[in-house]
Amino acid sequence: MITSPIPIFPLGLVLLPGTPVPLHLFEPRYRAMLRDVSAGTKQFGIIAPPPSTPEADLPVGRIGCIALITAQETLPDGRSNIIVEGQERFRFETYLEIGTPYRVAHIDEWTDLDEEPVALELAAAQLRSLANRALVASMTLHDIEGEPPEFGDDPLTVSYQVAQLLMLDNDIQYELLADRSPLSRLQRVEGILSERLPDIEEAAELHRRGIDDEDPDPPAPD
Repeated sequence: MITSPIPIFPLGLVLLPGTPVPLHLFEPRYRAMLRDVSAGTKQFGIIAPPPSTPEADLPVGRIGCIALITAQETLPDGRSNIIVEGQERFRFETYLEIGTPYRVAHIDEWTDLDEEPVALELAAAQLRSLANRALVASMTLHDIEGEPPEFGDDPLTVSYQVAQLLMLDNDIQYELLADRSPLSRLQRVEGILSERLPDIEEAAELHRRGIDDEDPDPPAPD
């Protein structure tokens, strides 16, 4: 649930809903922010300023994502390693001066448009199928055994999960974050993955064949 005002962490990465991100907090202002939010909701906002834009000049209407702290390790010197998971998106309105060393902002909700559920489910199923193939190929490339991780059932967030898997550029991830059409997000990520998948699977097949060539079956005994 969106609460406003909320502590803001302007950061050069795009946090997507339903995805985990590790962070290392070392600046005194963010150590203070962590202490404050840890005593309450464990939430703060992450927002990526436009390229070459100082955080103080963050434009009205920039879209960010609520970060929920799911794991935390405080180091002896006061720095912290945390893992956050993306929650709801928000629209930045203005910074507020309330005397904290970190920035606090007034924000508004940024919600998806209502779209046809069947179309969303079909598009999500197609994307999951392609993403599963990509994961299997990636595991082959890195000699990882076992079953690939599963994607969530929610068609509103699966595009974000696959986008993180693909390690898309910040600009593309921000466009996905700001897009209020879940069907558009699914179709865009599917298009990107469809272009990359043949190369990923070809590389995995060559890797598999290379391993097979290095480990021929031993000759049968006489």
